[in-house]
Amino acid sequence: MRYLLIAWFLIVTFTQSAYSQRWTRERHHLIVGLGGSGFMGDLGGADDIGTQGIRDFDFSAVRPAFMLGYRYMLFQNIGITGNLSFGYVSGDDKYTEETFRNNRNIHFRSPILELSSTVQVYLLRLDRQGARYRSLTGARVAGSLGLSAYLFAGVGGFYFNPQGYFEGANYTGNIPTEELPADGWYNLRPLRTEGQGFFETRDQYSPFSIAIPFGLGAMIQINRDISIGFQYGFRKTFTDYIDDVSTTYVDPAIYSIIFEDPARVALAEYFANPTNNQLSKNVTAPGQQRGNPFNTDAYMFGFITVYYKIPDFRRPYGVLRF
Repeated sequence: MRYLLIAWFLIVTFTQSAYSQRWTRERHHLIVGLGGSGFMGDLGGADDIGTQGIRDFDFSAVRPAFMLGYRYMLFQNIGITGNLSFGYVSGDDKYTEETFRNNRNIHFRSPILELSSTVQVYLLRLDRQGARYRSLTGARVAGSLGLSAYLFAGVGGFYFNPQGYFEGANYTGNIPTEELPADGWYNLRPLRTEGQGFFETRDQYSPFSIAIPFGLGAMIQINRDISIGFQYGFRKTFTDYIDDVSTTYVDPAIYSIIFEDPARVALAEYFANPTNNQLSKNVTAPGQQRGNPFNTDAYMFGFITVYYKIPDFRRPYGVLRF
């Protein structure tokens, strides 16, 4: 009996040791994500004064997004990822019933191209086992659902380029109709819609900025190589110009000084103050509030994720896979 107990102890110890080291042979994963992007800034939002808080999120402005990444497991419950994400964010004052924001009538769209690195900390990890792994003795490890959940945080950099749609029929400036630009989408940053670069106190903003991504995720293991799940991440940024809105209105007369091309003057005048004139003109007069410079913009990505385990051809011979 004593020898049987010793033999059983050795079998269990060998099996559990092999399982506990399994994660070292599954360090490398390719990640693909498909989902949507959202934005919280000065434009659009709820039917109330903007707060840039979660209650101000505009679900109608959600746009498709894509992510490609790589995960390396540093420890059994800690992984580090590198991610390339792309999506569009947008906002439009015409969709809010808050009086002043609707009167402002500004809209935008912008691509977001983000390169980031995050640390994933797993709070729950029930790895799927069962017939996948069998020791040389033939013993199997009890099965489970293969469910895991994690928190993540990191740092990244991103590129943005706010754009607006010009409609000549809505232009009310002094540029003759025959000199107006064609209807369509135009980049807003070169138009200096808040006098950037013209006034000494307003520098031109950069199209590159830093983001702090953080959020949570969960996944279910489908087979020994593939897991699917969901990941939601919020991005705190250090720019207030993703939507090209931050401070106050400027005198449209400055654009005839800045630009020589009449078409460009018309674009700058139009996008600097496209009010629908539901309120007094004093509301959008030079020096009046156009945006809130005390809160930076934020965006978020939500993805359905697929994790694919990259084969490790250097695995030890201690465990056979079937």
